[in-house]
Amino acid sequence: MRKLLSIAALVVLAACQDWPEPVLRSVSPSEMRVSEATALALDAELPLPAVVDYAKGTLEMDTRVTVSIGTLEVPTLAISPEGVISTRVPSLLAPGRYDVKVTLGDGRSAVRPGGLTVVEGEWPEGYSIDPIGPQQRLVPFTLTVRATGANAAAFRGNVRLDTGAGGSIGPRVSEPFVDGVLTQQVVVDSVQSNVLIRVTDIAGHVGTSNPFTLQ
Repeated sequence: MRKLLSIAALVVLAACQDWPEPVLRSVSPSEMRVSEATALALDAELPLPAVVDYAKGTLEMDTRVTVSIGTLEVPTLAISPEGVISTRVPSLLAPGRYDVKVTLGDGRSAVRPGGLTVVEGEWPEGYSIDPIGPQQRLVPFTLTVRATGANAAAFRGNVRLDTGAGGSIGPRVSEPFVDGVLTQQVVVDSVQSNVLIRVTDIAGHVGTSNPFTLQ
């Protein structure tokens, strides 16, 4: 996104294209369990690019910042005035070490090699989906998924959502479960009039809804 700020509110060090590179000082925590969505705080130095309009007395600053863990792009939830980036990593990464990368809107980036380690976790044995009645195409409705079996009540990870061939669902990755239960709005479209929703985690556990009519 772009932000228009008054020059009077800022100390402009330079109005040139030779901006310094960003710096990624730390990633906290530096370790997460494979089965738990985890909030991260990235302590960074972010020299954001800006364009000064002296005639209008304004500074247009490009505040876009993206974060990647390996090849997985994760959301930038907030950036503090001190440069701390808040993000959340879903449970979609296999155990291992991953580089953490921060990229600014103009393409400059900083990488912390092996900045996040994903360790083994505990998955539920499967998933059940509460009964779904007839729905309208592209109209949001509430989906409730429950982890089942051992470790179910403690599950706080994410699952992928799909409707099979000829259909689509949004979002494709769920929000984190809360104490083994996921309740969120989804939107479904399909060329079929009878569809079902399937949830899967990266450990191979699956849950399938009842077939329901999509009008």
